[in-house]
Amino acid sequence: MAELIPAPFADLVTRLYREPDIDNAVFHLPRRSWHIPAADAPDLSVTFHGQPAGNPIGPAAGPHTQMAQNIVLSYLAGSRIIELKTVQVLDELDIGRPCIDMTNVGYNIEWSQELRVLDSLREYVAGMMLVEMLRRDPRFAELNLAGPAGDIIYDISVGYDLAGIKSDKVQRFLDGMHDATDEIEKLRAEIPTSFKHARDLDYPKQISTSVTLSTFHGCPADEIERICTFLLTERDLDVIVKMNPPMLGKQRLEHLLHDDLGYTELTVNPTAYTSGLMFDEAVAMNTRLSALAAKHNRRFGYKFSNTLEVINHRDFFTKDNDVMYLSGQPLHVITLTLTDVFRQAVGPNVPITFSAGIDNQNIANTVACGFVPITISSDLLRPGGYGRLATYFKRLTDAMNKVNAANIDDLLLDHFGQRDLATQDAPQHNTDPVTYAGYLNTTIAAEHARQDARYAADKNRKIPKRINSHLDVFDCITCDKCIPVCPNAANFTYPTPIVAFDHPDYIVAADGNITATAARHFEITEDMQIACYADFCNECGNCDTFCPEYGGPYIKKPSFFGSIDSFNAAAPRDGFVVSRSDASHTIVGRIKSHEYQLDITNGIATFTDGTITAQIDTSAHTVSSAVFTNGATSEHRIDMNVYHTLRHLLAGICDTNHVNQVNAAHLT
Repeated sequence: MAELIPAPFADLVTRLYREPDIDNAVFHLPRRSWHIPAADAPDLSVTFHGQPAGNPIGPAAGPHTQMAQNIVLSYLAGSRIIELKTVQVLDELDIGRPCIDMTNVGYNIEWSQELRVLDSLREYVAGMMLVEMLRRDPRFAELNLAGPAGDIIYDISVGYDLAGIKSDKVQRFLDGMHDATDEIEKLRAEIPTSFKHARDLDYPKQISTSVTLSTFHGCPADEIERICTFLLTERDLDVIVKMNPPMLGKQRLEHLLHDDLGYTELTVNPTAYTSGLMFDEAVAMNTRLSALAAKHNRRFGYKFSNTLEVINHRDFFTKDNDVMYLSGQPLHVITLTLTDVFRQAVGPNVPITFSAGIDNQNIANTVACGFVPITISSDLLRPGGYGRLATYFKRLTDAMNKVNAANIDDLLLDHFGQRDLATQDAPQHNTDPVTYAGYLNTTIAAEHARQDARYAADKNRKIPKRINSHLDVFDCITCDKCIPVCPNAANFTYPTPIVAFDHPDYIVAADGNITATAARHFEITEDMQIACYADFCNECGNCDTFCPEYGGPYIKKPSFFGSIDSFNAAAPRDGFVVSRSDASHTIVGRIKSHEYQLDITNGIATFTDGTITAQIDTSAHTVSSAVFTNGATSEHRIDMNVYHTLRHLLAGICDTNHVNQVNAAHLT
């Protein structure tokens, strides 16, 4: 299984400061996709558990919130409440690959973090520090992030049972999120001298005061209540409990899924209806835990919802995955209906967070329900990636301008025209008009979703188109779709010259005599190429879903590892690792499971294929000498196509006129 490996913090800091100047981007997110609030824009600010945030939108706990660069990308695109990927004691899971299928609606087979628990802590602290550089360093003053519009909240997510949460590993994680001083000081020391002013920034030591509890995988009601009690009282955290779609009940859920929406091919996992928290249990638990939270000056609420467990009926995931988790368009209708039913049962004052099939077309309706935060996953995995958030803010501000709403409270009161009714009836429900308007709006928004044909199955059958072309190491149509759909920013571009030439291979006899073979052809037809930074790639498969060509970018395009250790650990997976100094550039490559090395030192090229070490003239690209390195006694063919591949990869990846994770350490 592909392992995610965090990047050196020094390299991330270097990219944060240098990439905008060189590529007009940060972690490959172009400046045009950064969210810079206009001075005359409506006020999108909200509070979550009493803490301020610049707006209610952010990524859900998932593929967009597990590494430091994810957090920065989310923030730059406009997210202000970051739901960090779920942490649990079992942090060495064997997850099948690929694991994300966004062909149309959305399925996955992931569980929780793919990093070790304490690596997750390090990444979350690193992400926070990078965001603080964006907010506090005068070099980024143009982004206008220091004020309320830039306020950010980090929400912890944990699961799945009390024993795991009480384990030493998870407790150390929670301790670190409560007081990150030790991690901050370690990372502060790694900030490069070129940016030493960033060492002096005042980084908040408390990363989070809230937690969302994931209740997936059969956690029963009494266990959930014990966990919440522990988190509220002993860990002094605000708590949100994540609800599961089957709480709506089999009859109503499947009527929506099959009869109303038309997804007749989907079979809900039967055990999902009986293995977790039941609707009535959640209602009863709310009374007890809300009172307990108030007693301890904390807040308690619910998140709607988890993904929906369905039987694996497709060919995308391996057949040993009996179930997969549905997200996207149908889940939005199911979850909004469930949220409305639940709100009717518990009243308007229970805090609700929401995540299910959110996109730019339903964001205004959902915000008008008073949900904070509203988190997104599936839609950010589609073409445009984090950059898709730009249309969210446009649609939201357009909706606010339509009703002359100066702030989110005004939107709740006026989006569905409930101001008068909310003002009149709120006192009867022991609440304020804004909260009551959100409560009333939930019923309206849920009905709108049920009546909206775009959520129906027949509107969501299309799959991304392919062309009759197959990927190779060099050259593709360079549509760049694979770059933003990778949540970890693993895919990137690098430059190459356009070349076409013939070259021989060389036969080295046992006595050292060298002869040239008949000519072969080598060609590069594009001046920008696609590559993958392997340490950021978990082989989720999402780039392959949206690539118009066959083969998969993460499979066919060259994968570069961040160190020789990660390169060796990934064997027999093909890939490359580069090292460089002022005088020497070296690339080690594994191609079809065979290892090669090319070293260029002071203009002299040394090429090794495990049998022969050859000296190659770097201007004529001819072999000047060769020696056997393994005691071979028969002739050996030097594959010069591999040599030319390695030299162009090495030159392109090391070219600091464009930034990538491989060359970041060498930016000046």
